[in-house]
Amino acid sequence: MKFVYFGYDFMLPAIQRALDEGHELTGIFSFECDNIFNFNRQCQAIAQKRNVPFIISKAEDFHLNPFLDKGVELFFAAGYPYKIPPIDPTRAYAVNLHPTYLPKARGLMPIPRIILENMIDAAGLTAHKMTQDFDAGDILLQEKFALSPEETVETYSAKIALRAPELVSNLFTNLPELWNNASAQDENKATTIKPPSDNDRLLDWNESIENIARTARAFGNFGSLARFDEQLWVVYNLDVWEEDHALPPGAIAARLSRETLVAAQNGFVCLKDYQPARIE
Repeated sequence: MKFVYFGYDFMLPAIQRALDEGHELTGIFSFECDNIFNFNRQCQAIAQKRNVPFIISKAEDFHLNPFLDKGVELFFAAGYPYKIPPIDPTRAYAVNLHPTYLPKARGLMPIPRIILENMIDAAGLTAHKMTQDFDAGDILLQEKFALSPEETVETYSAKIALRAPELVSNLFTNLPELWNNASAQDENKATTIKPPSDNDRLLDWNESIENIARTARAFGNFGSLARFDEQLWVVYNLDVWEEDHALPPGAIAARLSRETLVAAQNGFVCLKDYQPARIE
């Protein structure tokens, strides 16, 4: 099957599985990545190796029509942030892979909110028909997995990465049958999540250490935010523990050679990896 991939490096093991099974990559659409927390360098390398277009741009009809004219059978998206123009289903399939168990948690960047709110019924991944309404198309394949009490954005992403190659293999191999037997999403059960704001990322010293730790897990290496020393900081790693104390929340309890200890409502937060936030 000839296909075009829309996304970034995260889903490349699944794309490689498709290539190993004989499917033909004809182009890659990506987006600007910082290549610190999200990457597309391997996408670019694969495109160069296979001599196919690598396009960092919002996909438009004039991009897609040449692929259709060359017989592309599938436009496959995973983590692509832009809306892709409608694809004539008589000419090609258009499928999106979404990192939740739809119809729960539609939208861009749903994983932090799933962790923050312990949305156990939303944990999973879904391949669905692409429509002009984000994440609302008929379901082709999906798999649920457990949400750990200590889930982090990294462990959730790892669970996606662990399952995606097999799911994509099944999708590519059986796509005509899956397409014809797709199930409509139950709109009565659908939820949509807005992308997280800076306020969602902010560690609130007036909260319990349990809630502070949950916020830190939800953003992990992307960084939560914290205010202390009259400055805003990005925090990448911390530890917490419960302990009675008389300090006001947000007070600096101790400074170590590299760590800073901050008082919270019912304990302490040890900031281990942090740096000043760049104010845009």
